[in-house]
Amino acid sequence: MPSESLFPKTIGVLGGMGPAATALFFQKLLELTPAKSDQDHIPIIIYNQPKIPDRTQAILGRGESPLPALKAGVAVLQNAGADFICIPCNTAHYYFEELSRHAAVPIINLIETVVEHSLTIPRLRRIGLLATRGTIQARVYHKAFSPHNIDVLTPEDWELHDLQSIIGRLKGGDKNFYAIQKMAEALAARNIQALVLGCTELSLIAAHLHLAVRIIDSTEVFARRVVSIALGRGDS
Repeated sequence: MPSESLFPKTIGVLGGMGPAATALFFQKLLELTPAKSDQDHIPIIIYNQPKIPDRTQAILGRGESPLPALKAGVAVLQNAGADFICIPCNTAHYYFEELSRHAAVPIINLIETVVEHSLTIPRLRRIGLLATRGTIQARVYHKAFSPHNIDVLTPEDWELHDLQSIIGRLKGGDKNFYAIQKMAEALAARNIQALVLGCTELSLIAAHLHLAVRIIDSTEVFARRVVSIALGRGDS
């Protein structure tokens, strides 16, 4: 019987939000694939479209909706032959339901993936979240954790502007992690059991962050699930 790696599904990645986060996601897909040769790897189609309007600005009512561009990106990937699509951008998942109705192939939900992973933590009742202002204001993670009676704690209101600015600087290549470390420590002091890095830009500095509680890197967790689905180990 053929091994699972001989006939993997083709992954479609709708990226560019931002490009460095997309590149990191691709690298994670490669690292998490149990390949010993070129031929063992998974077919991946990446549509790196950096012109998608800013998701946070749209959610805050200050900018153009990214939904038409997201729909167009989904169409590009499904027409190129993707068996399923993943979007390595937490904030874009504000539009997940609309995109799923529009798509002809499954779209894997990053937020649900992170929540499912988090539920493996024993006695989880309070979880910290570092994310864009759009993700936090839209309560994307709050709504996903609510059915499990898990409280989501975020930085104080006065810190959110700084957090958004830091994420913007990460997109520009500045990987200074000191301010994020301090924000993470402040959340940890509020008796959380784990911290979600709920922005794929924050994944760029995940290796430099250290806390007494578990850090859940949304890029790492999502890439692991996507590889599993492509290899036939999970449902899409």
